[in-house]
Amino acid sequence: MTLLKSKPDEPIDCPKCFVKMNKIDAEIPKKKVVMDVCPSCSGIWLDKNELGKIIESKKLSDYLTKQIGTKTESPLVCPRCGNLMDHEHAEEVVVDVCLNCAGIWLDPGELADLQGISASGYEGDPKLKAEELEEEHKANKRRSIIDRFARKIYK
Repeated sequence: MTLLKSKPDEPIDCPKCFVKMNKIDAEIPKKKVVMDVCPSCSGIWLDKNELGKIIESKKLSDYLTKQIGTKTESPLVCPRCGNLMDHEHAEEVVVDVCLNCAGIWLDPGELADLQGISASGYEGDPKLKAEELEEEHKANKRRSIIDRFARKIYK
């Protein structure tokens, strides 16, 4: 379950500058995407599934936002839900993805870079994703064991 500290239509603070971000309609034919853009650093926040609508590549969007593991390398905290974020890589582009709500933080220029990568037919690194999937599986198994143990104690 994804818990959000703010709703998608509410303004959020930039995870780098901590100033209120502006809501800007992305210019995409026949699609409605509202990006949150920082007036200070020009970074962009995209909520879950918005990246795929903008770059028009479900494959690249899914690669960056699904099976992202449980470990974090990012110093950022998600402006939408307050959870930890992690670095995800597509060629030389490193984006920050929330481990909880799958929102994405893009530094200036990264959206254009991802659009270029998407247009070239980026396939991703299946070995890296397999490792992250295994990491998620182990974490879920540990949580399940802890949950069962807690239920026995509190019966």
